[in-house]
Amino acid sequence: MPSDRGLIRARHRLRFSEWADMLPVLAGRAAWRLGPPLVGIALFLALWQVAHWHYGAFILPSPWQTAAATLTALSGLAGWAALGATLARVLVALGLSAVIGGGIGLLAGYVTLIRATLAPVATILLGMPATAWVILTMIWFGPSHGAILFTIAIVTGPILYIGTVDAVRSRDRHLEDMAASFGATALARFHSVALRQILAALGPVIGIALALGFKVAIMAELVTNVAGLGAEMARARAQMDIDMALANVALAVTGLLLIEHLLIRPLQTRTGHWQGPDA
Repeated sequence: MPSDRGLIRARHRLRFSEWADMLPVLAGRAAWRLGPPLVGIALFLALWQVAHWHYGAFILPSPWQTAAATLTALSGLAGWAALGATLARVLVALGLSAVIGGGIGLLAGYVTLIRATLAPVATILLGMPATAWVILTMIWFGPSHGAILFTIAIVTGPILYIGTVDAVRSRDRHLEDMAASFGATALARFHSVALRQILAALGPVIGIALALGFKVAIMAELVTNVAGLGAEMARARAQMDIDMALANVALAVTGLLLIEHLLIRPLQTRTGHWQGPDA
């Protein structure tokens, strides 16, 4: 028994020593990874505070006032309901635009005739202002949830379509040829080789579509006065409550960051594994 306990203690001391040796390396990696973003956030908050001192609280509340108003908005069910409604609409609409726009883009990337036929249509849809779509869908569908979903999908769909077409055309075909030489079927080559490259290339495009989807959702909610962060901003505008208006903006940005880091970033990490540790 004493020898076993001594062996266990020796193993623990060895592990502790290994962790102690690795601690400076891990701390350096964490500082390199988190340091620049934290510095950027600090600079943004500092500029915000300077602008608050210059213009006053009526024009631009301080970051701390905005944080307090955000906590106040989340202290009741209304704030959580507005945030949840906007998040749900963005996720559902982005899923629809990914299935439709991304699916058609996948076909267009492989079939030249489809790509040439849809090229002018994609350009026209991409050039349509989001404000125009908000007004048109409000006339077509009235102030409803469906109008907001359609607006988000029609604005983000062309972006995902063009991004998917470019991802398909820019993939490394030599990898598929290599897989074919080892006897992989066409379906296996698409699933295991081509699709991974396409999804990895779509990461930045999905991030842009997500950010644009939030902007369009809030704009549409503000115009149609349908429940959500946009409707809360319209109410704050009517009451001249700048604190609550900025609080809803902060909630929108928070929702965007949550979706990006909980859904988009893990997807990018998973699809980028084939590229190696530096992907």
